[in-house]
Amino acid sequence: MFIPEKIQLNPQAYLKCAVCGEEYPLELRYRCQACDGGVLNVVYSTTQTLKSGSGLSRFEDFVPIQPLPEFDCPETPLIRFDNPQYVDHDGIYCKVEGALATGNTKYRQSCMATPGLLWGGVKEFVVSSTGNSSSSFMYWAKKLEGLIRLHVFVPSTHRHRLKFDNPYATIHETNVDFVETGKLAKEYALENNLFWEGGFFNFFRREGLKTGYMEGATQLDFQVDVVFQPISSGMGFYGGYFGFKQLLANGYIEKMPRFVAVQQDTCPPVYTAFHSDREQIADEDIVRNPTGKAEAILRGNPTASYPYLRDLILETQGTVVAPTQAELLESYEILQETGISACHTAALSLAACKKLIVDGWISSSEKCLLMLTGGRS
Repeated sequence: MFIPEKIQLNPQAYLKCAVCGEEYPLELRYRCQACDGGVLNVVYSTTQTLKSGSGLSRFEDFVPIQPLPEFDCPETPLIRFDNPQYVDHDGIYCKVEGALATGNTKYRQSCMATPGLLWGGVKEFVVSSTGNSSSSFMYWAKKLEGLIRLHVFVPSTHRHRLKFDNPYATIHETNVDFVETGKLAKEYALENNLFWEGGFFNFFRREGLKTGYMEGATQLDFQVDVVFQPISSGMGFYGGYFGFKQLLANGYIEKMPRFVAVQQDTCPPVYTAFHSDREQIADEDIVRNPTGKAEAILRGNPTASYPYLRDLILETQGTVVAPTQAELLESYEILQETGISACHTAALSLAACKKLIVDGWISSSEKCLLMLTGGRS
């Protein structure tokens, strides 16, 4: 049985509010109390060095919890996409996160967030997601044999996406959409004096997810010009931005890549708000009861996280793309034919990349890192 006392924090890590700059020690605190609840990011006080080898241990200096073998995350493949009939470009590289134990990139978040919760003394908590995040926590609840227990809130439309059912995970199925389900989950946590694990605002999640981006950068010899990821709240996208910021600050890269957020045409709240030059999500951007083949990102109202995503996209001179369902399906089939495992959500990265290449936004010499967030199930 795993012993939580083995968990050690990175002594150089602390928290800093993205809005007002207030600083806090590393603790289970997700929102700033000095301002209007700004997101807290992990900051590191000393120079950081990449270690040799692979897995989370390589990023020991870059993450808030010292990597443990029990929570290791193996390196995932980086495959160059080569199909000139679909899109003629030599610099498209696919980071195949579906190779992880849970079949998607959210395994990374749980390898950092699970020990983070245990370190904080949390033994039972509440989570809500469209499937991947909750399944990653369910995976660890099962593997740890009840050392940690969770309550999973999920819309009935997404119940089929949950994996790793076990006696330590209680499922609460709802008849409302994902955003409303999240509200019910928070209410349940409050009413039952249980820990709400935080979603986008859980910095342990973001710190785990950023390692996929950093790993991709190392596999490309730190030559990355454009990064793509499908987004819901943009948790991994935001984490990846900080991963690249760390690589820049420590001299591993010379410039930040442009960050491209990807949604689908049937649920594009970030896309519509960004291209309308809005600083906040407006009512006309919100999609209620959204549908679409990319089920993992059917969040119609990302009001809480949007301002942070907008800032990083503008800072890196990136953009937001929303391929159509037809474009999504085409990229999905092309990836399968090419032998690259990707779910419909992950395939959006390729569809978006093609659009920007055809539009001339990406030059022929640029290297593109596509985060294929999940594999074909």
